[in-house]
Amino acid sequence: MAQPVQKIALERQKLNDLVRSFFRARGYIEVETPTFVASPDLAPNFTYFETTMVVPGEKSRQGALITSPEFSMKKLLGKGFEKIFTLARVFRNDEELGGTHNPEFTMIEWYQQGKDYHAMMDETEALVHEACAAFGRELPAFRRVRVRDLLLETCGVDLDLASTEYLAAACDRLGIHRDASDTESDLFYRIFLVWGESKIGMHPTFVYDYPLCQAALAAKTADGKYAQRVESYIDGVELSNGFTELIDSAEQRARFEGELEERRAQGKSTFPVDEDLLTLLPSVRSPTFGNALGIDRLHMLATGAASIEDVLLFPASKLFQ
Repeated sequence: MAQPVQKIALERQKLNDLVRSFFRARGYIEVETPTFVASPDLAPNFTYFETTMVVPGEKSRQGALITSPEFSMKKLLGKGFEKIFTLARVFRNDEELGGTHNPEFTMIEWYQQGKDYHAMMDETEALVHEACAAFGRELPAFRRVRVRDLLLETCGVDLDLASTEYLAAACDRLGIHRDASDTESDLFYRIFLVWGESKIGMHPTFVYDYPLCQAALAAKTADGKYAQRVESYIDGVELSNGFTELIDSAEQRARFEGELEERRAQGKSTFPVDEDLLTLLPSVRSPTFGNALGIDRLHMLATGAASIEDVLLFPASKLFQ
Protein backbone atom coordinates (compact mmCIF):
# COMPACT_ATOMS: atom_id res chain seq x y z
CA MET A 1 0.00 0.00 0.00
CA ALA A 2 1.39 3.40 -0.97
CA GLN A 3 2.21 5.73 1.91
CA PRO A 4 0.60 9.18 2.18
CA VAL A 5 2.86 11.69 0.49
CA GLN A 6 3.09 13.75 3.68
CA LYS A 7 4.59 10.79 5.55
CA ILE A 8 7.12 10.15 2.78
CA ALA A 9 8.14 13.82 2.72
CA LEU A 10 8.61 14.04 6.49
CA GLU A 11 10.63 10.80 6.57
CA ARG A 12 12.90 12.03 3.79
CA GLN A 13 13.38 15.40 5.49
CA LYS A 14 14.37 13.60 8.69
CA LEU A 15 16.80 11.35 6.81
CA ASN A 16 18.40 14.19 4.84
CA ASP A 17 18.81 16.26 8.02
CA LEU A 18 20.43 13.29 9.75
CA VAL A 19 22.85 12.70 6.86
CA ARG A 20 23.90 16.34 6.76
CA SER A 21 24.38 16.45 10.53
CA PHE A 22 26.41 13.22 10.43
CA PHE A 23 28.94 14.57 7.95
CA ARG A 24 29.13 18.12 9.28
CA ALA A 25 29.89 16.75 12.76
CA ARG A 26 32.88 14.96 11.16
CA GLY A 27 34.25 18.07 9.50
CA TYR A 28 32.92 17.51 5.97
CA ILE A 29 31.94 20.41 3.70
CA GLU A 30 28.76 20.06 1.64
CA VAL A 31 29.34 20.90 -2.03
CA GLU A 32 27.08 21.30 -5.05
CA THR A 33 28.08 19.68 -8.34
CA PRO A 34 26.64 19.85 -11.89
CA THR A 35 23.91 17.47 -13.02
CA PHE A 36 24.43 18.06 -16.76
CA VAL A 37 28.00 17.45 -17.96
CA ALA A 38 30.04 17.08 -21.14
CA SER A 39 31.99 14.04 -19.89
CA PRO A 40 29.90 11.57 -17.88
CA ASP A 41 31.10 8.30 -16.35
CA LEU A 42 32.35 6.03 -19.14
CA ALA A 43 31.48 2.69 -17.47
CA PRO A 44 30.25 0.28 -20.18
CA ASN A 45 27.26 -0.85 -18.10
CA PHE A 46 25.71 2.65 -17.98
CA THR A 47 23.16 4.01 -20.44
CA TYR A 48 22.82 7.78 -20.23
CA PHE A 49 20.01 10.27 -20.45
CA GLU A 50 21.53 12.37 -23.24
CA THR A 51 20.56 15.88 -24.25
CA THR A 52 21.79 18.93 -26.16
CA MET A 53 22.67 22.36 -24.80
CA VAL A 54 21.56 25.03 -27.24
CA VAL A 55 23.40 28.36 -27.03
CA PRO A 56 22.09 31.20 -29.24
CA GLY A 57 24.63 32.13 -31.89
CA GLU A 58 26.98 29.28 -30.97
CA LYS A 59 27.46 25.62 -31.81
CA SER A 60 25.26 23.28 -29.78
CA ARG A 61 26.94 21.05 -27.18
CA GLN A 62 26.17 17.42 -26.46
CA GLY A 63 26.02 16.22 -22.88
CA ALA A 64 24.39 13.82 -20.46
CA LEU A 65 22.83 13.78 -17.02
CA ILE A 66 25.24 12.40 -14.44
CA THR A 67 25.16 8.81 -13.23
CA SER A 68 27.21 9.99 -10.23
CA PRO A 69 28.82 13.27 -9.06
CA GLU A 70 32.17 11.43 -8.77
CA PHE A 71 34.18 13.23 -11.44
CA SER A 72 33.24 16.71 -10.19
CA MET A 73 33.98 15.78 -6.58
CA LYS A 74 37.41 14.40 -7.44
CA LYS A 75 38.20 17.67 -9.21
CA LEU A 76 37.38 19.50 -5.97
CA LEU A 77 39.75 17.18 -4.09
CA GLY A 78 42.45 18.11 -6.60
CA LYS A 79 41.74 21.77 -5.83
CA GLY A 80 42.45 21.28 -2.14
CA PHE A 81 39.25 20.09 -0.46
CA GLU A 82 39.98 17.44 2.18
CA LYS A 83 36.53 16.13 3.24
CA ILE A 84 33.44 16.76 1.10
CA PHE A 85 29.94 15.37 0.58
CA THR A 86 26.96 16.06 -1.64
CA LEU A 87 23.34 14.96 -1.86
CA ALA A 88 22.97 14.63 -5.61
CA ARG A 89 20.21 13.75 -8.03
CA VAL A 90 21.57 11.16 -10.47
CA PHE A 91 20.17 9.42 -13.55
CA ARG A 92 20.55 5.96 -15.10
CA ASN A 93 18.69 4.87 -18.20
CA ASP A 94 17.76 1.38 -19.42
CA GLU A 95 16.86 0.04 -15.97
CA GLU A 96 13.70 -1.51 -14.59
CA LEU A 97 11.03 0.49 -12.80
CA GLY A 98 10.02 -0.31 -9.24
CA GLY A 99 11.52 -2.70 -6.72
CA THR A 100 14.80 -0.99 -5.80
CA HIS A 101 15.15 0.96 -9.08
CA ASN A 102 14.07 4.37 -10.33
CA PRO A 103 15.80 6.12 -13.25
CA GLU A 104 16.20 9.32 -11.21
CA PHE A 105 17.36 8.86 -7.63
CA THR A 106 19.20 10.54 -4.77
CA MET A 107 22.77 9.68 -3.85
CA ILE A 108 24.92 10.72 -0.91
CA GLU A 109 28.52 10.74 -2.09
CA TRP A 110 31.47 11.60 0.11
CA TYR A 111 35.28 11.70 -0.04
CA GLN A 112 38.10 11.97 2.47
CA GLN A 113 41.76 12.44 1.68
CA GLY A 114 44.31 10.49 3.74
CA LYS A 115 42.07 7.46 4.47
CA ASP A 116 41.46 4.20 2.58
CA TYR A 117 38.46 1.94 1.99
CA HIS A 118 38.75 0.30 5.42
CA ALA A 119 38.12 3.66 7.08
CA MET A 120 35.30 4.21 4.58
CA MET A 121 33.67 0.96 5.67
CA ASP A 122 33.84 2.11 9.30
CA GLU A 123 32.21 5.45 8.46
CA THR A 124 29.55 3.87 6.24
CA GLU A 125 28.60 1.44 8.97
CA ALA A 126 28.28 4.28 11.48
CA LEU A 127 26.07 6.29 9.11
CA VAL A 128 23.77 3.37 8.29
CA HIS A 129 23.41 2.35 11.94
CA GLU A 130 22.56 5.92 12.95
CA ALA A 131 20.03 6.35 10.12
CA CYS A 132 18.26 3.07 10.82
CA ALA A 133 18.20 3.70 14.58
CA ALA A 134 16.49 7.05 13.97
CA PHE A 135 13.55 5.13 12.50
CA GLY A 136 13.52 2.43 15.19
CA ARG A 137 15.53 -0.25 13.38
CA GLU A 138 18.58 -1.69 15.14
CA LEU A 139 21.17 -3.41 12.95
CA PRO A 140 23.88 -5.91 13.89
CA ALA A 141 27.51 -5.21 13.07
CA PHE A 142 28.44 -5.58 9.40
CA ARG A 143 30.31 -8.64 8.16
CA ARG A 144 33.31 -8.02 5.89
CA VAL A 145 33.92 -10.59 3.13
CA ARG A 146 36.40 -10.56 0.24
CA VAL A 147 34.83 -11.27 -3.15
CA ARG A 148 37.29 -14.09 -3.76
CA ASP A 149 36.37 -15.78 -0.47
CA LEU A 150 32.65 -15.41 -1.20
CA LEU A 151 32.86 -17.10 -4.61
CA LEU A 152 35.27 -19.80 -3.43
CA GLU A 153 32.82 -20.73 -0.69
CA THR A 154 29.63 -20.62 -2.76
CA CYS A 155 30.69 -22.02 -6.15
CA GLY A 156 34.37 -22.92 -6.12
CA VAL A 157 35.45 -20.11 -8.46
CA ASP A 158 38.97 -18.89 -7.60
CA LEU A 159 39.47 -15.32 -8.78
CA ASP A 160 43.24 -15.70 -8.35
CA LEU A 161 43.02 -17.83 -11.50
CA ALA A 162 40.53 -15.61 -13.30
CA SER A 163 40.80 -15.00 -17.05
CA THR A 164 38.19 -14.80 -19.77
CA GLU A 165 38.72 -18.49 -20.53
CA TYR A 166 38.61 -19.56 -16.87
CA LEU A 167 35.41 -17.62 -16.15
CA ALA A 168 33.75 -18.85 -19.35
CA ALA A 169 34.48 -22.44 -18.29
CA ALA A 170 33.13 -21.66 -14.81
CA CYS A 171 29.88 -20.35 -16.32
CA ASP A 172 29.53 -23.55 -18.33
CA ARG A 173 30.21 -25.69 -15.25
CA LEU A 174 27.67 -23.76 -13.19
CA GLY A 175 24.99 -23.73 -15.90
CA ILE A 176 25.10 -19.93 -16.30
CA HIS A 177 24.18 -18.59 -19.73
CA ARG A 178 26.90 -16.64 -21.51
CA ASP A 179 27.47 -15.01 -24.89
CA ALA A 180 30.45 -15.47 -27.16
CA SER A 181 31.05 -11.71 -27.00
CA ASP A 182 31.27 -11.63 -23.17
CA THR A 183 34.30 -9.88 -21.72
CA GLU A 184 36.04 -10.97 -18.51
CA SER A 185 34.01 -8.33 -16.70
CA ASP A 186 30.73 -9.65 -18.18
CA LEU A 187 31.55 -13.23 -17.17
CA PHE A 188 32.52 -12.24 -13.64
CA TYR A 189 29.31 -10.28 -13.25
CA ARG A 190 27.18 -13.21 -14.44
CA ILE A 191 28.79 -15.46 -11.84
CA PHE A 192 28.66 -12.83 -9.11
CA LEU A 193 24.94 -12.19 -9.58
CA VAL A 194 24.07 -15.87 -9.22
CA TRP A 195 26.70 -17.13 -6.77
CA GLY A 196 27.85 -13.98 -5.01
CA GLU A 197 25.23 -11.27 -4.55
CA SER A 198 22.33 -13.72 -4.18
CA LYS A 199 24.22 -15.68 -1.49
CA ILE A 200 25.09 -12.75 0.77
CA GLY A 201 21.84 -13.12 2.68
CA MET A 202 20.04 -10.61 4.87
CA HIS A 203 22.87 -9.78 7.29
CA PRO A 204 24.52 -6.36 6.77
CA THR A 205 27.67 -7.11 4.78
CA PHE A 206 30.59 -5.38 3.12
CA VAL A 207 31.93 -7.24 0.08
CA TYR A 208 35.36 -5.98 -0.96
CA ASP A 209 38.42 -6.48 -3.19
CA TYR A 210 36.78 -6.87 -6.59
CA PRO A 211 38.57 -8.05 -9.76
CA LEU A 212 40.42 -5.25 -11.55
CA CYS A 213 38.02 -5.55 -14.50
CA GLN A 214 35.21 -4.40 -12.18
CA ALA A 215 36.76 -1.21 -10.81
CA ALA A 216 37.94 1.32 -13.37
CA LEU A 217 38.23 4.10 -10.77
CA ALA A 218 39.80 2.20 -7.86
CA ALA A 219 43.37 1.77 -6.65
CA LYS A 220 44.87 -1.72 -6.73
CA THR A 221 45.41 -3.85 -3.63
CA ALA A 222 48.99 -4.19 -2.36
CA ASP A 223 49.51 -7.42 -4.33
CA GLY A 224 48.22 -5.78 -7.52
CA LYS A 225 45.66 -8.54 -8.12
CA TYR A 226 42.45 -6.82 -7.05
CA ALA A 227 40.82 -3.40 -6.79
CA GLN A 228 40.17 -1.66 -3.48
CA ARG A 229 36.45 -1.51 -4.15
CA VAL A 230 33.73 -2.27 -1.60
CA GLU A 231 29.95 -2.63 -1.81
CA SER A 232 27.55 -2.80 1.12
CA TYR A 233 24.41 -4.94 1.33
CA ILE A 234 21.51 -5.02 3.80
CA ASP A 235 18.57 -7.41 3.46
CA GLY A 236 20.23 -8.58 0.23
CA VAL A 237 19.93 -5.07 -1.27
CA GLU A 238 23.02 -3.27 -2.59
CA LEU A 239 23.25 0.02 -0.72
CA SER A 240 26.63 1.59 -1.54
CA ASN A 241 29.66 1.33 -3.79
CA GLY A 242 33.03 2.89 -2.99
CA PHE A 243 36.77 2.76 -3.51
CA THR A 244 40.18 3.71 -2.39
CA GLU A 245 40.59 6.10 -5.29
CA LEU A 246 42.96 5.69 -8.21
CA ILE A 247 45.00 8.90 -8.51
CA ASP A 248 47.47 7.88 -11.21
CA SER A 249 46.32 9.95 -14.19
CA ALA A 250 48.20 7.84 -16.78
CA GLU A 251 46.63 4.63 -15.54
CA GLN A 252 43.23 6.33 -15.26
CA ARG A 253 43.50 7.50 -18.88
CA ALA A 254 44.31 3.94 -20.00
CA ARG A 255 41.28 2.62 -18.10
CA PHE A 256 39.02 5.29 -19.62
CA GLU A 257 40.23 4.38 -23.09
CA GLY A 258 39.51 0.72 -22.39
CA GLU A 259 35.99 1.62 -21.29
CA LEU A 260 35.44 3.71 -24.42
CA GLU A 261 36.56 0.81 -26.59
CA GLU A 262 34.13 -1.50 -24.80
CA ARG A 263 31.26 1.01 -25.17
CA ARG A 264 31.94 1.26 -28.91
CA ALA A 265 32.00 -2.52 -29.23
CA GLN A 266 28.57 -2.63 -27.55
CA GLY A 267 27.20 0.07 -29.83
CA LYS A 268 26.74 2.49 -26.93
CA SER A 269 27.20 6.25 -27.15
CA THR A 270 30.53 7.75 -26.11
CA PHE A 271 31.64 11.09 -24.71
CA PRO A 272 35.07 12.72 -24.41
CA VAL A 273 37.45 11.72 -21.62
CA ASP A 274 37.30 14.30 -18.81
CA GLU A 275 40.68 16.01 -19.28
CA ASP A 276 40.18 18.35 -16.31
CA LEU A 277 39.81 15.31 -14.05
CA LEU A 278 43.02 13.74 -15.37
CA THR A 279 44.89 17.03 -14.86
CA LEU A 280 43.76 17.35 -11.24
CA LEU A 281 44.08 13.70 -10.14
CA PRO A 282 47.81 13.90 -9.29
CA SER A 283 47.00 16.64 -6.76
CA VAL A 284 44.86 14.20 -4.73
CA ARG A 285 46.69 12.51 -1.87
CA SER A 286 47.10 8.77 -1.51
CA PRO A 287 45.15 7.16 0.00
CA THR A 288 41.80 8.85 -0.54
CA PHE A 289 38.44 7.13 -0.32
CA GLY A 290 35.10 7.86 -1.93
CA ASN A 291 31.71 6.25 -1.42
CA ALA A 292 28.28 6.56 -3.05
CA LEU A 293 25.19 5.43 -1.12
CA GLY A 294 21.59 5.38 -2.33
CA ILE A 295 19.43 7.58 -0.13
CA ASP A 296 16.18 6.12 -1.50
CA ARG A 297 17.31 2.58 -0.65
CA LEU A 298 18.49 3.68 2.80
CA HIS A 299 15.05 5.24 3.29
CA MET A 300 13.48 1.90 2.31
CA LEU A 301 15.68 -0.15 4.62
CA ALA A 302 15.30 2.17 7.60
CA THR A 303 11.48 2.33 7.38
CA GLY A 304 10.71 -1.17 6.12
CA ALA A 305 9.26 0.03 2.80
CA ALA A 306 8.66 -2.77 0.30
CA SER A 307 9.43 -0.78 -2.86
CA ILE A 308 11.32 2.34 -3.86
CA GLU A 309 7.97 3.70 -5.02
CA ASP A 310 6.93 3.83 -1.36
CA VAL A 311 9.65 6.38 -0.53
CA LEU A 312 9.34 8.66 -3.58
CA LEU A 313 6.85 11.48 -4.02
CA PHE A 314 6.95 11.12 -7.82
CA PRO A 315 8.11 7.64 -8.90
CA ALA A 316 8.84 7.31 -12.61
CA SER A 317 6.34 4.47 -12.95
CA LYS A 318 3.58 6.97 -12.15
CA LEU A 319 5.04 9.89 -14.13
CA PHE A 320 5.32 7.84 -17.32
CA GLN A 321 2.19 5.68 -17.20
